[in-house]
Amino acid sequence: MKIVIRYLSKEFFTFFFISLITFLTIYMVVEFFGKIDNFLEANVPINVALSYFLYKIPLSIQQLIPVSVLISVMLVLGIMNKHNEILALKNCGLSLFNLSYPLVAISILIGIGSFFLSESIVPITSPMANNIWDIQVEKRDSKGAYKLSHLWYKGKGSIYQIRSYDSKKNIIEGFSIFFLDKDFTLTKRIDAKKATWLNNRWYLKDGLIQKIEPDGSRTSVTFTSHTIQLPEGPQNFERSMKAPEEMSFWELRKYTRKISEEGYDSTRYQVDLHIKIAFPFICPVLALVGIPLALRRKKGGISLGITIGIGLSFLYLLTFGLSRSLSMSGVLPPILGAWIANLLFSFFGTYLMLAEEM
Repeated sequence: MKIVIRYLSKEFFTFFFISLITFLTIYMVVEFFGKIDNFLEANVPINVALSYFLYKIPLSIQQLIPVSVLISVMLVLGIMNKHNEILALKNCGLSLFNLSYPLVAISILIGIGSFFLSESIVPITSPMANNIWDIQVEKRDSKGAYKLSHLWYKGKGSIYQIRSYDSKKNIIEGFSIFFLDKDFTLTKRIDAKKATWLNNRWYLKDGLIQKIEPDGSRTSVTFTSHTIQLPEGPQNFERSMKAPEEMSFWELRKYTRKISEEGYDSTRYQVDLHIKIAFPFICPVLALVGIPLALRRKKGGISLGITIGIGLSFLYLLTFGLSRSLSMSGVLPPILGAWIANLLFSFFGTYLMLAEEM
């Protein structure tokens, strides 16, 4: 059995690295030709442009690891099955489980490595790539200072404090505006529990307006709804907020807890938090699905294995994206939205394994 494990491991890693390098090369070539015109039009130095693409590599590798695992499993067992090596091993008394567990175990280790990649390198390189694109290419001045507790943003004659921001719905939870005169003296402050951007205006709910007179006296007015037109819109705040991939699991966990404790809606961040754990498990789940499918076919060779692998990966990501969207909208609980794709494909893979064993 040790000889079989060594053989499977060697063949798996050979196909895995070939697949990963191939997909990464294709992805980076498409990315390069898709964005090089933007760098040239913005007169960005070539070394800065190359740095952008280099900083994109860790995140790209993390995203391409699952499909590389699936295709590697499909190719290893598919080619062995085509050459009747699987039949010979079964005649020697090896069951489907004996052939499967080394590949599943390897995929689990790769998933763990993917998690540590997302925790160590990706949170460093992704913000660097995003900063190059926003500042050097899009020529956006970064006036925001992001902290785990909130976001500070310097506007025209004002400073904004934002607790959490949903870029898809254009809704801010925990919104404060500090209005300043030319001497940088506070003249007015508006606090609102929620702010919604609609028709180029901010619609505030449940807040307080404080005006500071030159003599230092204050007048306060509470409101349940208030409309205000400001120079700054969602696009100003969006580029200052950290994306989930720019934060480690512990940073995102701490941020989510603070938002929840303060009474704000943390659904979006809870979903992303659970996804950080669920995503690495894609590797063993897809391996579990790929093993019985590879053993069921004897024709097609490498081309068919790659086609089936890409098709399954696309179907998985489609399910994963749909469940994530349903969780973001509140239809599904955050933990279920992050894990339902893994559960469905795990059941599917287990069913195929049992049917193949029979």
